[in-house]
Amino acid sequence: MVVFGGTHGDETMGMEVVKVLLGVFGIHDVWGSATQESELIQGDLYLGIGNPEAVKRGTRSVSGVRDLNRCFHEAFFESPEALALPDQQRAAELKDLLARADYFFDLHSVSTKQTVPFVGVTTFSAAHREICRYIPVRYIVDVNSILGQDVGIPRKMVEQTPTTCSWVNRHGGVGLCYEMGYQNDIASVPYALCVVVHLLEHVGVVDERFHQIFSFSSDQNFIVSEQQVYRLVHCERNKFKNFHYADSRYTTSFLPVKTGELIGTYQDKEEVRAYADGLLVFPSGPQTLRDNKSLFYLATLVV
Repeated sequence: MVVFGGTHGDETMGMEVVKVLLGVFGIHDVWGSATQESELIQGDLYLGIGNPEAVKRGTRSVSGVRDLNRCFHEAFFESPEALALPDQQRAAELKDLLARADYFFDLHSVSTKQTVPFVGVTTFSAAHREICRYIPVRYIVDVNSILGQDVGIPRKMVEQTPTTCSWVNRHGGVGLCYEMGYQNDIASVPYALCVVVHLLEHVGVVDERFHQIFSFSSDQNFIVSEQQVYRLVHCERNKFKNFHYADSRYTTSFLPVKTGELIGTYQDKEEVRAYADGLLVFPSGPQTLRDNKSLFYLATLVV
């Protein structure tokens, strides 16, 4: 079992959760490496910071070219040019550990304040579905293939996205990305910690004594009976001209939209409209708009 926070260095919530979990075992140096035996653990539990150098810098990645969560593709591990990037070097250090993982929880948060927690997957097997029932979110988002195109992998090559979770899934494990909310919302860390502890207990890596350390309630309160699965079907890229949203509500993630609905316009009056009925997700706010980067994604309902 592997749990990472800080895969993206500017997402503090996951790192705080990992710090607390390590502290239970008397480990307070999150930058080093330590092994601790505990009667609370069944099997092997790995807790760590995905990209320590990015965390120290407070940036999404070290290189600014490709972040750690877009490095897990065989083509990159075989490329000397890619391996020259610090983030790819970190991926090379982690790939064998993740390939051995039975379960992997990658703890993330987003830069959009107007969002809700959700789970990101690249495969949605029966095992994934069962685990997701213990994560109190309404939305599960299948990001497979669309995100791979963001880092220059041609669509025909993208059988799976180059993410940490996808790497685990391709090697027979169950990988999930738990997006816990807004990245600077430290007040939500205790709740996110509670969710992670119940997940650890559910998969059997810790027993019920573990969550009693935190005075958590029964995990029955975390079982979700109704969840909706959406799949990313379209990425709208920002062209090299000023873009303005038609309304501020379009900077809200998981906003329902209809086919043809006006999302915004460019400086030359070119309109951007919804590709299909679904949800507008992961919108870039006015402060984070970048040329040729994503404006937003569109997700359509699967289940």
